[in-house]
Amino acid sequence: MPDLPHRSASDSARWREIVLLRRKLGSLKAQTRLLRHELAHKYNPDQPRVPAGSAGGGQWTSGGGGGDPTLTGTDWLGDLGNALSTALSFSDVVADTSGDESWAFFQDATRPDGSLAERAVVNRDGSTIQSEFAAPGRQSDWDERHTVTVPEGGKTTFETSDRTQTIRNGGPDGEVVSRSTWTERGPEREATVQQAFAQEGVRTAVGAAGTILFGWLSSGDDIDGQRTVMGFVPREYQPSKPGQLDLAFVGKPGEEEVKDACKKLETVQELTDRAARAAGDVRQFSSLATYGTDVHVRFKDFVNDLKNENFRAERSFLKEAAEPTSRDELDIGYARSVRVDAYEYRPEDGTLCVYDLKTGRRGLSVPRSDILATAAYLGIRDVRRVIMLEVRPRK
Repeated sequence: MPDLPHRSASDSARWREIVLLRRKLGSLKAQTRLLRHELAHKYNPDQPRVPAGSAGGGQWTSGGGGGDPTLTGTDWLGDLGNALSTALSFSDVVADTSGDESWAFFQDATRPDGSLAERAVVNRDGSTIQSEFAAPGRQSDWDERHTVTVPEGGKTTFETSDRTQTIRNGGPDGEVVSRSTWTERGPEREATVQQAFAQEGVRTAVGAAGTILFGWLSSGDDIDGQRTVMGFVPREYQPSKPGQLDLAFVGKPGEEEVKDACKKLETVQELTDRAARAAGDVRQFSSLATYGTDVHVRFKDFVNDLKNENFRAERSFLKEAAEPTSRDELDIGYARSVRVDAYEYRPEDGTLCVYDLKTGRRGLSVPRSDILATAAYLGIRDVRRVIMLEVRPRK
């Protein structure tokens, strides 16, 4: 396997070994959870036993004739063997040798039936993602969950069941800080969940982890045909009092579900493709940055030619501002401002979709995602939710 650019062979081998060890540890943890699940369903401290002095004395019994069979020590050994027989098979470690992706390595683990069970990702910034996927046809409390460990060591888990996502601070068994359901308007937060986002450290940790997960999931959008989104909600539904946004959802609700929430998505994609075609072959440009600028300029003209005040491109917003300056039209390059590639605002339900146009492989950084979402929220009235999406030219 080729080594990563700027890494010695020994360094690359060490990284691969780290991935393998983390994968094996993750598999052992998953099997432990499986055994605990089996025990929880089969062990009942109130279940009667065969009286002492009788054949099989002390063993669990169903308590009546013809009921559940007696669960003997041999049965438990059999159950343990069945659980261990589902041990996962690990694929080869896949490395990005181009240096263009935010991730460095990943490895999959599959079940005996071939279904994907787990995936471990090591990113170039030192963060990791441990993904788990429920077994097909088997009842589970979640469909998939992703635990992001930031370089400093903090963990955040994003647990999704159908269209509802629960965010936990501290890992799979950590405190629930948010629970939101994806609707035709975007993420709607459950008010019954005690919000822990009031703690500044929790908001920062969850936001950083969410952006890392968004970067990884969006890197596969071209492959699986789905669209990765990040959904934010204001801490207070009082647009006249600007405040920070809280991350509510990271994932792939489904292409049609995203289009229902961000109705200009298809138009944005078509105009992005058109701008890329008009720019021509990337190889004729002196650099990828120059090519990207050309595509952005053409895209801006295409969008603004539509003359829709709620669908704009290349508008600058102040990163932090109080009323009314934050909603004034700003010149490009204005101090303390950030430029949004395109946005769609729907005043009837307060949904704001922020489109980040990408012509390279690198995705949104943690600071930029927060700045874009917050600046657009501060600059437009009556926003109840913000949805962030990356859009790339289709090949």
